[in-house]
This record gives sequence, structure tokens and C-alpha cells, in this order.
Amino acid sequence: MRFLLVFFLSVFAVSLQAQNPAEAYVNKYDSLALEVLNTYSIPASLVLGIALQESGGGTSKLCVTKHNHFGVKGRVKSGKTKSGYVTTYRSFESDEAAYLHFGKMVSGKKYYPGLRNNMDYMKWLKAMKSAKYASSSTWVSRVDNIIRKYDLTRFDTPPSEIIPFAPAVTDSILVREKNNP
Repeated sequence: MRFLLVFFLSVFAVSLQAQNPAEAYVNKYDSLALEVLNTYSIPASLVLGIALQESGGGTSKLCVTKHNHFGVKGRVKSGKTKSGYVTTYRSFESDEAAYLHFGKMVSGKKYYPGLRNNMDYMKWLKAMKSAKYASSSTWVSRVDNIIRKYDLTRFDTPPSEIIPFAPAVTDSILVREKNNP
């Protein structure tokens, strides 16, 4: 019996630890995703979902050493190939540079004009998959699951459109104001 209790407690502890890095990642980079949303009209949920998937929640070696949150590749000159170039993962000066490059890169794709300002992240995922952004057959569903799991669509309203919180006026306040002119 004790063994089962210890087993379930350890599994529960591991699952809590597995969630924390992703949530911490979202809290750390949500402002950059919103910057991409405001600059390029790409859903912040899509940006964060892809970044979480591609960077392992910010823990991948590529993300840590090269600030590459999206698995972006580039070509560099090399005398070792016939074409004179090799494909390698890009390195960015900062996390912000990586996020803005992603927005700029996506905004240059053929599907972008038809999806610009459209906050349906699933349409974006399917268009990106068709355009060969990712080669995995499960990429769309994995990013979709991340977006749903962490409720990332909450970031898809541009800050300028969010209605600030205003406390409701209660009847008791109105009664006091009528009695105290």
C-alpha cells in the first residue's frame, strides 16, 4: 500500500514539475508574442505555441545557446559543398530578435496576406504545414494541443482592444449617493 502511495505521489510531483517550465516560458515570453501580434498581425497563441513546441519550453540547446525559439534554419557559405552553402540553425542576438525574425519571416510567405489579422490559429497552422514549415505529420496536432493546454488564445486580443476592468456600481452605492446629495 505504501509503495502505491509513494508511486502516485512521485508521478504527481513529476507532472507538476513538467507543467511549470511551460507556464514559466509563457509568462516570460508572452510580451514578445504580443509584440509579434501587434507588428505582424499573427496570433500570439500561434507564436507561443510554436515556440513552446520548437524550443522544448525554452530548454532546448538551440534555444539556450542561440536564442532560436522556432527552429529557424539559415544558409551559410561553406567550401565543403558543391553549392557553396550549408544549412544550419540560425543564431540570434536575443530572444526578442528571434521572435521578431519569426514574425518577419512568416509575413513574407504566400499565405500571409490571406491570413493577416485572422486570429484562427488552426488556419495558420495548416497553412504553415502546407508551406513546409514543419515536416512532422503530427506537428499541427502537437502545437494545437499546446495552445489548448495552456489556453494561449487568451493572448490573441491586441492590448488596444482589451476593455479595462471597471468595477460595477452597486445599488448600495447609488442609494448612499441619493441620500447624501
